[in-house]
Amino acid sequence: MKRTQFPAGQSISSSSCSEQRTKFLNIINLSHGAALGWVSPFLPLLQSEDSPLHTGPVTTEQGSWIGSILCLGGLFGAIIYGYLCEKIGVKKSIFCLVIPNMSFWITVYFSTSVYHLYVARIFAGMAGGGIIVTFPLYVADISDSKIRGAIGSLLGLSGNLGILLMYIVGDFLSYRTVPIVLSCIPVLFMISMSFIPETPQSLLKAQNISQAKQSFMFYNGIKRDEKQMAASQQEFEKLKAFILDSKENTQKLVVSDFTTPTARKAIFIGIFLMFLNQFCGVFAILTYAVSVFSESGSMISPGASAIIMGSIQIVGILASFVLVDLAGRKRLLLVSTFGTGLGLSCLGVYSWLRTQNADIEGFDWVPIVSLSGTVLLFCVGLCNIPFFVLPEILPAKICNAGNVISMISITIFAFISLKILPILLEVIHLYGAVAIFASTCFLGVIIIALFIPETKGKNLIAPESV
Repeated sequence: MKRTQFPAGQSISSSSCSEQRTKFLNIINLSHGAALGWVSPFLPLLQSEDSPLHTGPVTTEQGSWIGSILCLGGLFGAIIYGYLCEKIGVKKSIFCLVIPNMSFWITVYFSTSVYHLYVARIFAGMAGGGIIVTFPLYVADISDSKIRGAIGSLLGLSGNLGILLMYIVGDFLSYRTVPIVLSCIPVLFMISMSFIPETPQSLLKAQNISQAKQSFMFYNGIKRDEKQMAASQQEFEKLKAFILDSKENTQKLVVSDFTTPTARKAIFIGIFLMFLNQFCGVFAILTYAVSVFSESGSMISPGASAIIMGSIQIVGILASFVLVDLAGRKRLLLVSTFGTGLGLSCLGVYSWLRTQNADIEGFDWVPIVSLSGTVLLFCVGLCNIPFFVLPEILPAKICNAGNVISMISITIFAFISLKILPILLEVIHLYGAVAIFASTCFLGVIIIALFIPETKGKNLIAPESV
């Protein structure tokens, strides 16, 4: 079904209202970020003789499954929540994210074998798959084109804060205490979202006109003021006419919709950006941060190094929040991708020299500095931009389908990168692994420069040319 947006120049919400209304989404994204970061502090414990599992220490192979099986859950989550958005609406679908997220924390708490952790990570993945499908749709429904990038970065910020939160609590709290503490977050989200209405677009598609009008007023921050009410009525009627007309004229998707030059290029760009987002290696490094720092020979303890790197993430996301709607998507992607590759190259050279027993005394600060710089530059652009560029380049008719295709592709790419990193660290060491990731980044710079258009401020009603 075609994704419908408010006509160009007629924003359904002001910047301040849009940012206020998305703050509740950040709560569940914070919890999901913590679930993503859970592997970093606890996988070394699970692999040690002090493993809390009754089945004993986790092997390298099992550890790679704990890290990567999350992506299989993400695949199911993307499909399930894509379907739910069409059937029950965007807001209700987001509300349902509580189920897999809470299930992750509960399963971790009661886990006694590695197989329980596999199940827990599948739940975490389902929540993540739901987030990457539902959040862009929600943001597109309630925000103006001028601030879509900023709101997308804000959502990325909450996820990275969740990862940092896990690095911190994982370094101080016990294995069983962490899920008890962090399960409070999805409960808070559930309470908060109970007071948020469905988006006006979803309600109009369901023919709930009166509720859609109330929702429209809520998301615009319109009070019971006579002058405001009169002005909003006119805007609401335009939105209603546009949505209902779009619904009546919606045609079924056919294969030919995906074979036009514009559609083929947009789908290629979407899938490639998802590939680059994962095979630059940063997500895998963040997932196994403590193990990576143990391998790197950092001068700081692995746990403290992970916390420092997690803090740098936040700086990068804040920079993205400021720059993404000022500098433009393409420029930030180029800078971010090249900088990520350069930072990984520095780490790889240091790691290789260390294995060759070269004289690198006094340079043990290189791992933490190079990885922190890598994460900083990744977060400035490559972390978030691919996700909200998608609706800006996909033709309107295949926007939903193209979005789902790209989201499914990123779960596959994430699964591969997370599955192979622990094995690569054991077989070709850290320098070999980061060499692969850095090469991917430098290839990405060339493709971005040649094929990816600038979409800053682009109208989502007719993204028919890329």
